[in-house]
Amino acid sequence: MKCLFPASVREPFPVNEVASRSPALSATDQKFLAEAADYLESPGFLMRTADLVGKPVEAVMRALPASAREIVAKATTDALRKGLDWAIWSLQDHRGSPPAKPASRAARFLHKHGHTALSAVTGAGGGFFGVAGLPIELPTTTMVMLRSIASIAAATGANLNDPVTRMECLAVLSFGSQPLAAMESSYFTTRLALAVTVRQAAAFVTQHTAREVSDALLRGTAPALVRLVSVVAARFQVTVTEKVAAQSIPVLGAALGALVNAAFTDHFNRVARYHFGIVQLERQHGAAVVQAAYEAARRGQQATRVVNLGVRPAQKPST
Repeated sequence: MKCLFPASVREPFPVNEVASRSPALSATDQKFLAEAADYLESPGFLMRTADLVGKPVEAVMRALPASAREIVAKATTDALRKGLDWAIWSLQDHRGSPPAKPASRAARFLHKHGHTALSAVTGAGGGFFGVAGLPIELPTTTMVMLRSIASIAAATGANLNDPVTRMECLAVLSFGSQPLAAMESSYFTTRLALAVTVRQAAAFVTQHTAREVSDALLRGTAPALVRLVSVVAARFQVTVTEKVAAQSIPVLGAALGALVNAAFTDHFNRVARYHFGIVQLERQHGAAVVQAAYEAARRGQQATRVVNLGVRPAQKPST
């Protein structure tokens, strides 16, 4: 039996690949981590979408029919299953080398925004057919996004020939959702929860051919892959529901559906840039250094929000 991937499988979020690490983060790195913490902990996709359609958040969510939630759940799972097939079959062997950057400004623009534009085209159909078109539109949009996420991963030096990296591309769809709690990092909590699942899914893929993996997933005899889809779907569905709600507002039509889908894709592109950028910094500086800087930025932003809301943090009793 010829395996599709190499025999070795790395840890899900590898941070020990670079022998020599810089002793400290630069000002640019710290700024990047501050921007990542600001976005990943409170991405506000629904808020931006509500502004886009010109309605408050409550009106956007009320626009989604109650019967649509079951359709959303099934379409989300189907989209992620197709995404797994994509991860197994369709990526080229990058051998860990970042793709060459386009030379011209126009080529760079298309390289960066081409997937978003294509997603807008599929969103036009979603806006026209509404929830009824979701079983076709969402898997198509998800495949487009995963190609874009993979391109972003490769640009940071991630090895797309590694099954772990491919599973991570799928896992990106679970990041940047609702914060889990005010006192913890949603991003790192989700990463930790997914780490074992990603490793197990990658190990299963490594030990089987592409055809065997696809057949096992279809029959439900690949528990590691089924578990990965289930965990990612639980969080991805939150953002999908918000997207569908915005597209379901009466009279919006295909044009605004395209804009909502473009925002949807742009959201996960940003999540991917921050995630794989953080992983790249972890390879260079070590996970502890990067995560400490991220946490400091997150807590600083949280304190700033409290002050801006006019709420004073509780004072410790004097001793």
